[in-house]
Amino acid sequence: MQEAHMANCLEVAFKTNVTKPRRQSLVVKTADWQLLEKPWRPILLLAIAETELPAADEEGSDAPNRRRHSGGRSRSRRGGKGASGPMDLLPTAQEMVLPSEYSPAYRLATLLIHKLLNKDEWDEQWEVTENSLRETCLEKGVHPVWIDLAQRTALLGQFAAFPKAKVSKAKAGKKINLSAAFINPFVSEDLIKAVDEISPAVTDSESQVALRNIASQLSSGRPLQPAKILLQLEGPACALSVLLALASNQDPTESLERLKEVDAELSEQLNDLHSLRQGKVINWKKSRTAKGDNSLAAARQLLAWENSPDEAAKLSSKQLAEGLDMLQQHTTNAVQIERLMWWRLNALHKEGKTEETVSLLTSLKLDHNTELSTLTPLLADLSSQEVDDWLLQQVPLLDDGALVALIQMEGLSLTVRSLAAKHISNESSEAWETVFPLLIDIYTQTMELNLLAQMITSNDLVPISHPFETLLVSHLLDAGSDNDLWLNVRTARRTALSQIHSIDAPNSFSSTSEALLMLFEGENIEDERLTTVLDKQGLLAFGPIRQALRDGGSGIASSTHLSNLEQSIASADLSVMERVLFNAVISTLRLNHVALMLQHGNSDDENIETLNTLLGNQSIPTGMIHSVRHLVLEHDIGLPALVRWYQNHDALSPWHTLARAAVYASNKEELNAARDYRKAGDHDEFDYEHSLILYRKALIHLAFAEQWREAVELLDAQPALKSAITQRFQLYLRVSFTAKSKDTNLATRLLKDFVKRTKMETQENEEGEMVESLRVYYAEDDLDMLKTYPHEHPRPLPTDPFCGRVTAATNSLHKTRRRQKNTFDTRFNQLMQYGSPSTDEVYSLASEAAKVRPVDGLMFLERAQNSSFFNTSEIRSLQQAELSLFSVNKSQIPNASRRYLRNLSLVPLVIIDTNILVDALIDRIAKKLHLVGEISLDLQGQGSFHKILLSKARDKKLQLWLPDVVKHELIGIASGLNNLRSRFDDSIVSPVLLDKIFNEKTLTELTNEVLEDYNTWRPLDLEIESDANSSEIKQSIETFLLDYSEIYEEITAMKRTRGEPVRTVLNGRDIYPEAPDRTLMCIAAQLATQSLQDLGTVLVATRDGDFTLVARAFEEQFGFGIAKNSRSLNAWLK
Repeated sequence: MQEAHMANCLEVAFKTNVTKPRRQSLVVKTADWQLLEKPWRPILLLAIAETELPAADEEGSDAPNRRRHSGGRSRSRRGGKGASGPMDLLPTAQEMVLPSEYSPAYRLATLLIHKLLNKDEWDEQWEVTENSLRETCLEKGVHPVWIDLAQRTALLGQFAAFPKAKVSKAKAGKKINLSAAFINPFVSEDLIKAVDEISPAVTDSESQVALRNIASQLSSGRPLQPAKILLQLEGPACALSVLLALASNQDPTESLERLKEVDAELSEQLNDLHSLRQGKVINWKKSRTAKGDNSLAAARQLLAWENSPDEAAKLSSKQLAEGLDMLQQHTTNAVQIERLMWWRLNALHKEGKTEETVSLLTSLKLDHNTELSTLTPLLADLSSQEVDDWLLQQVPLLDDGALVALIQMEGLSLTVRSLAAKHISNESSEAWETVFPLLIDIYTQTMELNLLAQMITSNDLVPISHPFETLLVSHLLDAGSDNDLWLNVRTARRTALSQIHSIDAPNSFSSTSEALLMLFEGENIEDERLTTVLDKQGLLAFGPIRQALRDGGSGIASSTHLSNLEQSIASADLSVMERVLFNAVISTLRLNHVALMLQHGNSDDENIETLNTLLGNQSIPTGMIHSVRHLVLEHDIGLPALVRWYQNHDALSPWHTLARAAVYASNKEELNAARDYRKAGDHDEFDYEHSLILYRKALIHLAFAEQWREAVELLDAQPALKSAITQRFQLYLRVSFTAKSKDTNLATRLLKDFVKRTKMETQENEEGEMVESLRVYYAEDDLDMLKTYPHEHPRPLPTDPFCGRVTAATNSLHKTRRRQKNTFDTRFNQLMQYGSPSTDEVYSLASEAAKVRPVDGLMFLERAQNSSFFNTSEIRSLQQAELSLFSVNKSQIPNASRRYLRNLSLVPLVIIDTNILVDALIDRIAKKLHLVGEISLDLQGQGSFHKILLSKARDKKLQLWLPDVVKHELIGIASGLNNLRSRFDDSIVSPVLLDKIFNEKTLTELTNEVLEDYNTWRPLDLEIESDANSSEIKQSIETFLLDYSEIYEEITAMKRTRGEPVRTVLNGRDIYPEAPDRTLMCIAAQLATQSLQDLGTVLVATRDGDFTLVARAFEEQFGFGIAKNSRSLNAWLK
């Protein structure tokens, strides 16, 4: 082959018109030059250069004798760094002397070149070999190229005499064994071997050079870039074209067609490989079961599994395991591995190998690329705690598609579906929209109410389409600090109520759950669905509870029955929703029981502990928090559990400050309580009325803490407080502050100024004329009553330094003028301060004083009972004595003065304002509508004041009276059917029942019932209301209103935030109470001046700020009190 390559090169070099300088550049570009081995190239270059023999004179006459020692010229190793030109690639003469693989002609040519060109290095001993090689060439002949070379260079002239040897031509289409082509062409080692085995089929030089480059690329690991000629080989060599096309990711179609004619089987298998790599399956079973112990079969099997069609899911678990094993070992195609894994799991399950299925399943780890659609039926069938636990670990790793698949699987546990729902993308995603209705159902069943609330409030249409879920959330949501969520849910509830009667309860609500939910809305307590899940103990407990909540019942469920019901529920087989609803009903009943007890004045430790226990639960409905915090505001109960709740959920809320203040107060930490009450009052969340209430509480606790300076500063900073506290309390604070400031004289003067009065007297002047003059005097009886002021409260105020200053003021007045009154007071003080007073002595003194002024005598008995000098038996004797003295003198004691006679326990006369009667009427209507209010939470803190009033009236603890103005107002309100009906827009009542109840006849009957029940007192003086209409009383009320114009301006502003109130214009300002309210004020003022039988204080029961915010001012100026709630009422009853 080397001689052939050399011949081709000579042909190129000596073409016509090719100049000698260009010959070499043309030759080195040929494929034959590339194929020509380097030791052959020097001979070719000598011929191309037409090298001549050295001239005789070049040898030199004095040239040294030729060496006869063995060895050759000294030079660097061929191809090394010492190479200086092409001739260095020529083997040495010494190498050619020895036998070698080179042909005799080549060896002879090399020796001749050395002999002629390197005469100094020639060894005559080598001539033996030279002659021997020459003989061989003469005998056997030489390749024609040597004769051609002889013609080109004289160095090889001898070869011209040699005969030409016969040259055998390579036969086209030489028989090649193509078994080496059954390979995976992407495995470099296999492709190198195939190229080596099939390369003999490549005969042309260009292709051989290209193959040589392929071998170099493969061995060095470089990207395969076959020359175009290699992709167009013919005959057996076309197998290489297919392999190289596949390996270099080029289209092998044409090569495959040529190969098909040479080896159809090979062509088919390689075509299958190519198709599978393109994702096209020709015959999947044949590919999967490809035969042969070669890499081509293995590659086809692997690709077949990578391209498994859906029909592969029908294979046995064993077959799928084989494919899965192959994929796991030889590919990174995670999607296909996962797919086969799911098929195998399904196959195992179908084969009844459940344990193996679960074991394999739970050993897997999913990721965000996992496709679960194939697995979902299996997961549903395999539902177990082990599978659930595994799924719960995988859910955070899954993408939205897989999460949607889990959510849509109704056979999966709610725990898994719920967790999947929580990990789905944000609400604007397509996945979220796909499963939105399912999420509502899941969160409903799992009672994850915060998430459900967010969904319900995310779209105005949700409460319409899901009213039951909306009502559930509105009653049980624990919104924590998210007050906006709570408000939005309550708004959604109103929308849901309008749809509840037109939609059936969803499947997630059992009949019991539905009945319990409706119970929260006040529906019929008689619903038998409430008891279907209870055991015998539960039924026995529920019976009395139901009886108490029925119309006419007590409204109070006993703690014992509630505890028994709770135990029954704990052991019952209930759904999550049923259990939560039952427990919520019980908690609400407990809360309402305590609320009712508080309204009746019972705030014992057991009730407080009940509230703390309720607030200690893990999840507390926001509605319950709102109800409890209003109880704290009204009744000042200290609840550490409420403080903890706010610390954990809404630490910045002013209600947190209020709750903390109440706890401080209950622990007698007066200063901390006062400061927190004031801080809460400063917050914008409390309106004007409630801020005054909180400031008043702060003042009271500052007094208990004896922080007089801070109390006076608060009083001065909030002028409106002067209407919320009595003048006597204001005096108490200022006198105590002044006295503690070391200005005792000023403190005494404040007391004297407080009782300082003036009156006009007619007397004779120096001229003997009778003239009127203004005389200043001191109401010493009022001063005497101040001595017991700190003791007049349920919890006595600190007496020092106030009482000392009262004594000092009294002594000061005694120095200037003594009266019988002073004698009585002095005698009483002596009785109390010296020795052991007897009840007879006190009664004797009181009787004497009563002859002068009846109320003074009674007050001595009051002061004696409030002192600490008498035992229980003696106090009882004093009470009887006081009652006896009162019976004798009651016609001379106006009701305004009777408010000080606390130990007589006189029954108050309560005038009922219209707003209280409206509450009573609404309550009667609710009962007609079968609404049970006792299981509803009091979110606004309104309480059941109308019920408390009626209850105490029936217990003869007070008398109720309705003036005509109130009756007429209620009748007018009752005639407005639409306005009354709108009060029930927030109730779950069917339109049919509303139409049935809201008619003139029914409302008239109910109104008359209310008017009758709330009017227990019959006045003996039938003109009492007309007397109250006198110009004098009306003017005094008008003057009072003008004096408190700043307060009424704030009240009007507060009312206008809720609508446009009816107001009266005085002095050009429309900020004063409407006419009926002013009439009621006049009536109360008139009654307070009367001596009404055995009645005590005159009270007005009302929630109207026109009365409540100036309650203390009314009391001091007109002598009647205001009861705005059960607590303030109880204060008058004690």
